[in-house]
Amino acid sequence: MTAPQSTTSRARQTRAASARTWRMALLSLLAAAVWAAAVPVAQARQDAGRAAPKVFPVCIEMGGQAGPDIAGRMVVWTDNRNGQLDIYGRDLAKTTDFPVCASDGAQDNPSVAAVQTGGRTVHKAVWVDKRNHENGDIFGSFIAGGEEFIVARSTAYKWFPEICDQWVVWLEAKSTGGPYTVKARDLNSGRAYRVASTSVLSSVGLSRRTVDGKIVHTAVYASTGGDISGRDLPDGEPFSVSQTSAFEWSPDISGDRVVWWQEGERVMLRNLKTGVRTQVATGARPRIDGELVAWDGGGHGGEFVLDYQAGAAVYVRNVARSKKAVRLAQKDQTCLFPALSGNTVVWEAGPARRVLGHIHIYGAKLP
Repeated sequence: MTAPQSTTSRARQTRAASARTWRMALLSLLAAAVWAAAVPVAQARQDAGRAAPKVFPVCIEMGGQAGPDIAGRMVVWTDNRNGQLDIYGRDLAKTTDFPVCASDGAQDNPSVAAVQTGGRTVHKAVWVDKRNHENGDIFGSFIAGGEEFIVARSTAYKWFPEICDQWVVWLEAKSTGGPYTVKARDLNSGRAYRVASTSVLSSVGLSRRTVDGKIVHTAVYASTGGDISGRDLPDGEPFSVSQTSAFEWSPDISGDRVVWWQEGERVMLRNLKTGVRTQVATGARPRIDGELVAWDGGGHGGEFVLDYQAGAAVYVRNVARSKKAVRLAQKDQTCLFPALSGNTVVWEAGPARRVLGHIHIYGAKLP
């Protein structure tokens, strides 16, 4: 999807926000504004941590694959094997992948959730879909049966859908330059809600957690000014997760733990229950599931540039048990955009310039 670049400041924020989004030109080149950095000493210390598990291919088909997400054994990603952007998936217990959505127009930026229904696990995926217009709508699908549904359909621009149970959150705006609205929809009732407004184009996070003995769903987002905020859906009061002088964006949440990317190459974490705020590592594009935080070493905040750090690795750390991280690297590859579920991590790997035809999806299971 196209990220706005109206000013240098807006470009910084836009690219920092596009932690899991990319765009294609002439079917072979992904030119995205991204953050570049040298691998710092802090990551060298991480490399000395536990031995890395074996890397396996998730999808290495012709055309290229990027931007994975995972829930349980189900992985989804954006795929260009058909000459246009489609959504594909694979159950890791099986050897073949399949189209989740290969409709006309471009489909991009998928998110997947494992939902318990009638004593069985059902996987739902959502994504940005441009079959109707270039601004995009939010579509979804019950993966097993292929039944599609519409989450949000309007002329507004839409970005970064995330799904958890019956809730979907995303960003939308009347123009690419903002301001932006964090929206939510309850798929059970069909009702849509306005969660917040922000001047920052950033991915959002969504998770189930327990508050005062009750199950709630919490959305986290980058608020105006580059801080991290949250709100329990649908009508909880907005609350601050982190407010500093440094620019902060691209949050993710799992239970009471929130992670985000802070200017200056910092992966930060706050436990909403204890209030403790810590720096997890030096890196970019963090994701979290339970006690595990994943990130990559391919970029940092502070500049607007057009290259990733070649040879970047993915790192995973158990924040409750260890100060060391597992390093996942591939020879002559740049590993970016990790996603987690349980003890499985997936990511995209390819050249530092992110040429779409050379990017594929890989994974590893942590001990």
